[in-house]
This record gives sequence, structure tokens and C-alpha cells, in this order.
Amino acid sequence: MPQAIPIIPGPQVVPSAVCFKCELCCRFPEQDSFLRPYFTEDEIRQAVTHGIPSSSFPDHRGSQIEVVRHPKDEGFLCPAFDPITQHCGIYEVRPLDCQLYPFALMWNAQHERVVLGWDTLCPFLLEQAGEENPPRRADLQPSALTLPKALMEQAQRVAIYLESDNVLNALAVHPRLVTPFQPDVVVLQTLDRLTATLRSSNTRDTR
Repeated sequence: MPQAIPIIPGPQVVPSAVCFKCELCCRFPEQDSFLRPYFTEDEIRQAVTHGIPSSSFPDHRGSQIEVVRHPKDEGFLCPAFDPITQHCGIYEVRPLDCQLYPFALMWNAQHERVVLGWDTLCPFLLEQAGEENPPRRADLQPSALTLPKALMEQAQRVAIYLESDNVLNALAVHPRLVTPFQPDVVVLQTLDRLTATLRSSNTRDTR
């Protein structure tokens, strides 16, 4: 049986009360969005145990979840998400991909190194960086934004976690947990050990 990925240490970055009011996460404009969460084999097993149809996963060895059409609006939803209550039906066993947000694990623009960053599309982090949502300036460059010290310290804990042995092994098996480059994400640091692991495993697949 594949080894489960340990839960990310530390508190949830975005307070639950803020999440419940947000209209960004768990929703997707396209059915095949590359931002759909990726589930490992163990995470798929847990999701199915908690009520997600097994048909939501094209490959039970590891895959992105199949989203469903929004019942009352445009676009698509994760099948674990209830748009009425704004709650996730599998929150306690949500996959690493979801645990990470609003931090992002991705390749850099040159697809040479794996980096950790934060998503400026997250309204909470944008506010913490001193900007309004949407930003006051149309020409605002994401790289000009900085997070407060407490969030930077949490990002550092996440980076250490991602380069721990257990997580490195899981990422080598499931390289699609690393997304392609996202221009709205502010890069915080390069993950050299993870980059080396994926290179040595010849696993540079993306979604």
C-alpha cells in the first residue's frame, strides 16, 4: 500500500471564516482546467471512502479530479465542494494539492527548477500584502508584493516540509503535483532538493 503523505505542519494560512466567503477556490472556468486538484492513490482512496464517486478519478493510481458543472452558475466545481454551504465534504482528508493553497508548488518559467510561491489571486493574501482586491493599479506586478513576516515563516515551514524525505518520495511518484508556471504566483524560493529528486527520477511531467 502506498505511503500516505503527512499533513502539512502549522496552522491553516487562510482563516476558515475568510474561506467561506471566497468565490475563488474549488471553482474552475473550464472542465479540463490544469488547476484541478491532483490526488495521489492514497488520497483517492480516502476521498472515495468519504463519499466522492470513484468515477471522479480517471486513474486510481493518481490523477486530477473530474469536476462537475455548477448547478446554478457558469463554470465547474470540485465534486467535494458544496456551493450552498461553501464547505468541502472531504476537508479532513483533503489532498496535499488543496492543503498547500494559497501557496503553490510549480516549475519556474523556464521549467528548470521547482519553486514555492504564493498566489496573488487569493484575496486574503492580497490583502495581507497591502493590496485591495482587485488591485488598485492595473499595472501592478505580482513580484512587487510582499507578505508579512508570519506568513513568510509559514511558507518556510511548508518549504522544509516539501523537501522532507517522505514528501520527496511521494512527489517523485506523483510529479503532476508540481504545476506548470503560473504568472500570478509570486515566487518565494527555489526547492533545490525537490528539483534534484525529480530530475534524477526523470519525472518532469506536468498537468
